Parts: sequence; structure tokens; C-alpha cells
Amino acid sequence: MKFTQQTGRGRPRARVVAAGVAATVALVLAGCGGGDNGGGDGDAGGGDSEETFEFTLATGATAGTPNEAVQDWFLDRVEEETDGRITFERTATEALCKMQEVVDCVRDGRAQIGVTVPDYTPQYFPSTSMVSIPFLSQNSAAVTQTIHEIHTEFEPAQQIMTNNGLFHISTWPAGRFLFGSNEPIESVGDLAGWQARSSGPIIQQVLSDAGVNVVATTAGETYEAVQRGVIEGVGGAIDFPVNYRLMELLPYWTDPGVGQYSVFGMWFSREAYDSLPDDLKEIVNQVTEELNSGAGIEAFNEVAAGQCQEMLDSPDVEELDRWSEEATEEWQSQVGEQGKQMWVDLATEQGLENAQEVLDRYVAGLEEHSDMEYTDATIECVDTFASE
Repeated sequence: MKFTQQTGRGRPRARVVAAGVAATVALVLAGCGGGDNGGGDGDAGGGDSEETFEFTLATGATAGTPNEAVQDWFLDRVEEETDGRITFERTATEALCKMQEVVDCVRDGRAQIGVTVPDYTPQYFPSTSMVSIPFLSQNSAAVTQTIHEIHTEFEPAQQIMTNNGLFHISTWPAGRFLFGSNEPIESVGDLAGWQARSSGPIIQQVLSDAGVNVVATTAGETYEAVQRGVIEGVGGAIDFPVNYRLMELLPYWTDPGVGQYSVFGMWFSREAYDSLPDDLKEIVNQVTEELNSGAGIEAFNEVAAGQCQEMLDSPDVEELDRWSEEATEEWQSQVGEQGKQMWVDLATEQGLENAQEVLDRYVAGLEEHSDMEYTDATIECVDTFASE
């Protein structure tokens, strides 16, 4: 593990590395301890100090995407609110760890804060994967706030993070689910025999049940997989046509009405978070609350709005539309309630206690926060295409 710690104001001078880190962290913990917002042991004494910390970021968020915007909002805000006492070494996308390895990088100390898709390592994140239940989650602001509350108010979800050596910062939807294909896909009947990539454990199973041959690839590997004919299309957010350039290969894009289907997550290593004195923990917790109560999705949508223009300007995109209400209702009726039960069974297998109660809290939270101010850039983009 590597992070910089210094007593007094100013930029960090000495880096704590490898063999020396355990002793240093032990000294910090002895004097700091502290409460948190997610399942720690409570205040162990310690108060304000002038120590400074530099934490290394490992990220799978591609440059220029809405997910990078959420990440950067948090990092910038923490640095600003702590007057530079917490700073971040911001490595480039996948420069330190591949997307599917980011969590392990945080867990083993190569990084102290990580951002990536939890679905790539679902065994660590059963308390966030319910977003992949199709037709359940539409409002991404409500999703983000609800998952945050689950990880601050419900002990089994908190314990999952603590057991995995993580401190939950935020989990937010990656964007509305779209199909990208070589030929129009207009109903569930068009999915039979299709070979495509998607993420999200439950939506993958639902796609498979509809006859799709789901091929597991990361976002960064998808362009080559389509180009080489390994897959015929994708199910994913608007990042895929725009930031991963799949609009160059797949001319037809449609919203089947599934809604949110997968998430990005951001976490501190538990050790790094616990190393902070109480005054810095309080600031981190305040910024985390602000992020999850709307600021993160606002940052997301500011960038997502620009993605639409790129699709409008692309000579390769033939269509960006949505399924008819009848087509969406047909698929939703076929899925019924089985998506929820699939998730409960899966999350239980992955070690989440009281998975049904977690799901109940999630559904109730979506309802409670359904009036959160929210604009979906993908829906607006589809409407813009229709009017062109």
C-alpha cells in the first residue's frame, strides 16, 4: 500500500511504502480512530490534526465519460474541502490496474481509492448488484441515493464492504440500457440467436432466457470483439456507441425500456479511510453525502448531454430510438418477478445476509426518492433523434 502522510500544512513530502506502511498506519490509528458512515467500529478517540494524506487512484472510468465526471467531482471536492490535506494521485484509466482488477488493487494496497464496474467482480458487491434487475430502476438519482442509504443504515450491507476491506463512497448507474446492433431490434422476439455482450448478473440471465448468447467481455474489449465478429452487438449504456466508438461498427441503437442495468462504484480501502483523523473523516463523509444526494448524477448528466451530439453528428448511426410501449410491456411481462428472485438467490449465495430485506429496502428507497430532480440524457437524446 502507498499513501503519503505528513504532519503540518503543505504538500506531502514523504511517501509511506511497502514494509513501512504497517507501522505508520498503526501509529495513525492509535491517535485517530474515528467514526464513519459505513459499518466501522466507532470513535476510538482522536480529533483534529494537521496531517496530510495523498491517496492513489486506480480507475476504470474512461476519459471523457460521465463516469469519470462523477469520479472527478468527488476527488476535486475532497481536495477543496480539506484545503489540500487530502490529495489524490490520479492515474490514467487502467494505467495501474485493468477494469476487472481495480477492486483487488484497492484491497491489496496498490491503490487506496478505486473506481470501476462492480459487476466485473460481483462476488465483492452483492449489496449493489440489484440495479441489474430489469425494468426496476429508472431514476438514476433515486438509485444512487438509495444504495448510499443502504450502505450507511443497514448493517449486512455495511458488513459486506468491511469484510472485503472497502469503504463505500458511491454506486451510481452507468446509464440507461441500449441495444446496439447491425440490424434493428424492435422486440424481444428479435433477440433469439443474437450474440452480444452485456454486464449485470440479472440482466445477463434475462437476456439469456430470451435467447441471447451472452459473451462476457469488459467495456474496453468490446470494440475488438465486434470488429472480429466474436459478438454481433451489445447491450449497454450510451458510453458504448460514443466513448468506446461502437457507433462506427453498429448503426442501430434502441432503448428497450429496461432502464438502469449496471453501475459504477467508488470505494476507499478500509485501511486508508480508517487512517484519517476524525476531522478529515467528517469532511469525507459530508462530501460523500453531497455526491450521493444529487451532485454526482448532475455531474454525470452534464457530460452525458454531450454524448448525444456525437451520435447525432455521426455518419454511421442510422437510428437511435425506443421500443414501442407494447414491445416493452411484452418483455416485462415475460420477465415478471423472476428477476427479483434471481437477485435474492444470487446475493445470498455471495454472502449477503438478509438479501430479501436489502431488496425490499431498495424498492422502498426508489419509491421514496422517486421525486428527486432528475433528467435522463439518454431519453432526451432519443427524443432529439426522433425530431431530427
